Amino acid sequence: KKIEKCLVFIGRYSLKGSCHKFCIAVSKDVTYKELKNLLNSKSIMLIDVRETWEILEHGKIPGSVNIPLAEVGEALQMNPRDFKQKYDEVKPSKSDS
Repeated sequence: KKIEKCLVFIGRYSLKGSCHKFCIAVSKDVTYKELKNLLNSKSIMLIDVRETWEILEHGKIPGSVNIPLAEVGEALQMNPRDFKQKYDEVKPSKSDS
């Protein structure tokens, strides 16, 4: 499967070029094994852009944070405290993978 590497977003949508001035959109194919290794190394933040009902119906991707696609732009503009409170994760910086 092709995964857009813009903080590594996963979902049924293509986000290339729509990273809301937060990161550079770079397309790169990532295999399951590569993704699993990246998640285990804690060197990326995996943002699952599926809707909450999709997570409930199909399951959470281990190590991911769910930010529905419609919220991504706003979420990445939040102050770190609000981001942590809403998503229970440390807000990534602009230089994070």
